[in-house]
Amino acid sequence: MALPSTRYEFRLTLSHVDRGIDAQKTAIVARHPSETAEHLMLRVLAYCLLYDERLEFGPGLCDPEVADLWAHDLTGQITTWVECGAADPDKVRRVFLHHSQAEVHAVLVDPRRRDELLTGVASWKKTPRGRAVLGVWTVDADLLSALAARQDRRQAWAVTLVGGHAYIDIAGSAVDGPIESTFPLDAPQLRR
Repeated sequence: MALPSTRYEFRLTLSHVDRGIDAQKTAIVARHPSETAEHLMLRVLAYCLLYDERLEFGPGLCDPEVADLWAHDLTGQITTWVECGAADPDKVRRVFLHHSQAEVHAVLVDPRRRDELLTGVASWKKTPRGRAVLGVWTVDADLLSALAARQDRRQAWAVTLVGGHAYIDIAGSAVDGPIESTFPLDAPQLRR
């Protein structure tokens, strides 16, 4: 018998200064038994970084062919697709082919994985049609480790994102670190 997912609750107070967003949300996130604490926290941080009213958590590791986070418009079409931790260039290309109006983002920690993704994207023979926005975000490993060290199933985060840096207060304890962005496929008006 398979082990059930564990439910985590994050009460988020988000201030994304560069995008002019102030929001308070409660995110309920299911952690698959094989999911690491780092991957869970990376998904929550990606949610804060790319926040949109319609952005929601995908089914997670139980279905590797879907997004870690995604958003749909009112017709059910996918408008945002987010991969966390690793992003296969072939999978990203398939997402662009099947969801030409979607923005695709990869939120990574390891610069080596970022370089592999960018090399794979550069090898595509044709650039995808549609909006063709691919954002690649690299989160500081120390910031992610500090977040993953907290194993509480209920957490309150006050998150401020400004100028490529994340400041997070969790129960009076502050952590921070840089978040680097790269847009290899980008329509300038859609840049976040």
